[in-house]
Amino acid sequence: MNKEPTFEAMPQNVARLEEKVDALTETVNKLSQHIFSLKASAKDEEMICVEDASKLLHLSPSRIYALVQEGRIPCYKPGRNLLFLPSELRRWLTDNRRTGQPSVEEQMEAMTKGMRNSARGRRLL
Repeated sequence: MNKEPTFEAMPQNVARLEEKVDALTETVNKLSQHIFSLKASAKDEEMICVEDASKLLHLSPSRIYALVQEGRIPCYKPGRNLLFLPSELRRWLTDNRRTGQPSVEEQMEAMTKGMRNSARGRRLL
């Protein structure tokens, strides 16, 4: 079943092994750089508590707890305390941005968009 490498096939086998080792080395280097960059970014940013998060978001601490309980806000709970990353809270704010109230014309257009013209094709009795 298992073929023994011949002396003539050795150079090709060694070349293939070198290519595989080079590819693996490149992959390991990329992964280690990615891990290092993640660690560096995590070290730069300190976690904040509920009180600081409420100041950052301009919400009361009780509202923060409610959002955490609903699973609507990113947080960490190592033990009994809730911790937050400020960058994640800022991203959460921008992702949950509300649009302004539509104008009267936009509301009218939205209301009449799916309606058929009921006056057309009707006979008056």
